[in-house]
Amino acid sequence: MAFFSQFRGFAVSHRWLVSSIAAVLLLGSGAAYWALAEKPIPAPEVEPAAPAAVNVPAPVQAGPGAGESPSERRTRTWSTGTQFVYTLAAEQSVTFGQQGASASPSLRLSLQGEVSMAVVGGQGDRLDAQFQIRSHRLTFEADGRDALDERSRPEMLAHLQAPFYVTFNRQGAALLAHFERDLDPVTQNFLRTLVASTQFVTPNVPKEAWPAQELDVTGLYAAQYRQVPGSRKYEKSKERYLKMTSPSGLQPLDPSVRITMDATASFLLGVEGWPESVSSREQVSVSSGEGMPTVRGEGQVQLTRTAVRSVPLLIGSLDARRQQLATTSLATQVFAPEDPKAELRRLVAGARLADLVGDLRKLPQDEKERGPATSQLMNRLRALFSLDPEEAARVPALLRGEKDRNTYSSLIGSLSAASTPEAVRALGQVVTDEQMPVPVRVDAAAGLGVVEKPTQEGLSALRQLTQSGEEDLRNTATLALGNAARNLETQKDPSAGAVLRELTNAVAAAPTPEARALQLRALANSAHPLALPTIREALRDPSPVVREAAVEALRLIPDPAADQMLAASMLEDPIPEVRRAAIFASSFRPLMPLMPALERTLRTDTVGAVRIEVVRLLGSNLLQLPGAGPLLSWAGQNDPNGDVRHTALAFLARQSPPEPRP
Repeated sequence: MAFFSQFRGFAVSHRWLVSSIAAVLLLGSGAAYWALAEKPIPAPEVEPAAPAAVNVPAPVQAGPGAGESPSERRTRTWSTGTQFVYTLAAEQSVTFGQQGASASPSLRLSLQGEVSMAVVGGQGDRLDAQFQIRSHRLTFEADGRDALDERSRPEMLAHLQAPFYVTFNRQGAALLAHFERDLDPVTQNFLRTLVASTQFVTPNVPKEAWPAQELDVTGLYAAQYRQVPGSRKYEKSKERYLKMTSPSGLQPLDPSVRITMDATASFLLGVEGWPESVSSREQVSVSSGEGMPTVRGEGQVQLTRTAVRSVPLLIGSLDARRQQLATTSLATQVFAPEDPKAELRRLVAGARLADLVGDLRKLPQDEKERGPATSQLMNRLRALFSLDPEEAARVPALLRGEKDRNTYSSLIGSLSAASTPEAVRALGQVVTDEQMPVPVRVDAAAGLGVVEKPTQEGLSALRQLTQSGEEDLRNTATLALGNAARNLETQKDPSAGAVLRELTNAVAAAPTPEARALQLRALANSAHPLALPTIREALRDPSPVVREAAVEALRLIPDPAADQMLAASMLEDPIPEVRRAAIFASSFRPLMPLMPALERTLRTDTVGAVRIEVVRLLGSNLLQLPGAGPLLSWAGQNDPNGDVRHTALAFLARQSPPEPRP
């Protein structure tokens, strides 16, 4: 199976893995043998839900409300910026061959930890949620033996813990999954199954029992729900599969495939309609006809809610990241990546550049209305520039007369995302064209800085712009060179070192503190450890403006020495703005090495504006950071500043588990 190459050191040679098409029917085990569907899979056939407000955040509490009947509490509240946190225990296993046979090959994945679900946006009947797992224990076995070594285990953990997104309808049916484009198939299918096994689909009219049709990695199935009388508890059973996934979308069951299953789930709902707990188990057996092994799968998921909190910073995060994500039906099984051109063609859908630009110009002016549509059009433009690179050459002429910011920024962003040599050349033409409006050239300079594959032509254009008489152009191009250095290093381009030396020399040659601060920030964008000696020297500069920029420049550099410099500035710099900058830079880094400095700052710094930044940083990481809770509790009781005390106590109250009801 190709997906095993994702984990170095994990090798199997079972011939059954190549032949068993039936494995796609199981629990997202990763054993998929069909290419991804060329056409989209339709949403499950569920009753439409009554309208509900999306963008009105409201406090959410667990437990039944006074005077509410169980049927009234089934309507789910989708409040953007609300996050639900659960303990998680999940296990999936799949066995091929005869039941009980000692030589039957098997796979088993088990995970314990925490999962959070946050409502981040949506439109119409579609709601978007961000999911993120934090693993405390991970087991992945093949034939009873550990399948992960010291290199592959951290890689798989990183993949499992990366945020992903799910689009639901208002009744709670999971429709679409949005993952990082390079996420391995094993992880994708595990996460899809986790979402599918915990979805709770409500009827449009309150009922004591109701049917629903839902998607999982196997296909479209019929489910039956019933309320346990006199309680907030509901039972769900999976009745039968109606359609299965295939290369051409959902298809009727093949007569040769025989599926038997026992799949149930128990939900305890809060007053807002979100689960307080979920207990799900599933056993499936698939026989695909003579000559094919029987495939048996088992899965269990346990969720227990521990917190409900407000996370307004996550609102809109899916829209902001759509270009980096791959979107498919929840029912899509993943094995081998698609032909990239097939995906691009599907996105473009036969449109021409003029068509997509025309659609951009027709979008409404209201940002909330046009935001998602703009993201979709940018994704299609990126696909067009990747599929037909020569189309990029037409963009500079289009931009010369373009006044709408959304249109020209979207075109520039799409060129940058495509990152083809032709797209980079077009951006270079825009930034050096003095007939272009300055805002357009500034956007193009920023776009050149973040192209995935910088070219010498693009670097030359940025260097030329660093000498511009226009301050915005000059500053943007300078910062963009730092980003370009980082991307060159990622691409293993030999010119990365030369750009880094150029940035380092520019810091030393800067004539004023403000110019030196700008050059330091450009050097910081390279995120290269070789920048540390220059930053260390800048931390001794007599100008607070330079020291503040130097402290911020440490945020992205992956070296323990950067932590030591941050701690020293946090504790010793005489200027509060510099100490606050050190706390800000810490927020980009693993916090455990910085905890002693944060604690000492919280207890001893004489400026309340500095201490409150420590409180905010600890509060934002309360559940993940050992020791944060006691420090916040101390600050809430002992800090001399009322704002600091109240902020600390607010974090503790917001992220504490709900009180159990008698």
